[in-house]
Amino acid sequence: MIASLKGRAATALAGVLAVVCALGLGACSFTTPGLDEAEDTAVEQVVDDGMLVQEGTLTVALDTADAPQAMTISDGTLDGYAIDVARALADRLGLDVAFVGSTSAEEALSSGSADIYLGATTDDESGAVVVHGEYLQNATAVFAHGDADTTITADDLAAGTVGAQDGSSSQEALAQVGIVASNTYLNVNECFEALAAGEVDYVVCDVTAGAYLSRSYDDVFFAGILSTPVSYGIGYAADATDLADEVATAFDEMSTDGTLDAIHALWYGTVPLSVSDSLVSGVTAAEGPAEGDGEQVEGDMNSID
Repeated sequence: MIASLKGRAATALAGVLAVVCALGLGACSFTTPGLDEAEDTAVEQVVDDGMLVQEGTLTVALDTADAPQAMTISDGTLDGYAIDVARALADRLGLDVAFVGSTSAEEALSSGSADIYLGATTDDESGAVVVHGEYLQNATAVFAHGDADTTITADDLAAGTVGAQDGSSSQEALAQVGIVASNTYLNVNECFEALAAGEVDYVVCDVTAGAYLSRSYDDVFFAGILSTPVSYGIGYAADATDLADEVATAFDEMSTDGTLDAIHALWYGTVPLSVSDSLVSGVTAAEGPAEGDGEQVEGDMNSID
């Protein structure tokens, strides 16, 4: 599936600019440009068309069913954290953006169907694919209801009632650290409903799924991780060195000027982009989430649109 999203980058970036200012993540003036002004601001294209699959367009491959990083919403368009990262990246390069659904970096890049792959890990690196940057970390995480200053330990989890999606990688991670899920549910949405209703003391799920859903519940907080985080970056065809240099430069600018943090905050609230230092006390980290074995999230239920 290819979805062209010309003109939507300015809309997304207008919201990001507001978040940057609100969170103090970058230099801001006292006034944020209006949306109409943002849409009229042209960015000079910095990438030669000869480097691109489509002229004037950054074609981004990613897993379009990996909610909440990417998901198809009710009007049929794509939305999600990775989608907004791609839009911001394309805008900074002076390009439109188009999306290609794929679960394989090597397949998408070697076939020439995409310029970059969002969601690549070190496992994707090969003679054909190189990976740069880190726009996301995922891990099995614990969410709790109550005071965000409360410290949750392995003993607390063992003594409490824990909810998890049945058959998920998070349920497996719990078992690896010696804890059995007390209650299991069909998806993470049901887990959080149970947490809000007091049926469980803790929810264990992918940090991205939990951070996304927790924004809709009062007094639900991120309590730490149980597994080794997996880092996701940008994959390039190994021979696309010029394109890789331009995209990497733009991405590094987004990382340092607060844009990436602002987009992350829009989708995941106060949960940090890097969770590497958030291991629950008393836990020996389990293996990170397996690709394609994450939690099921019903994206439209808590969409920020």
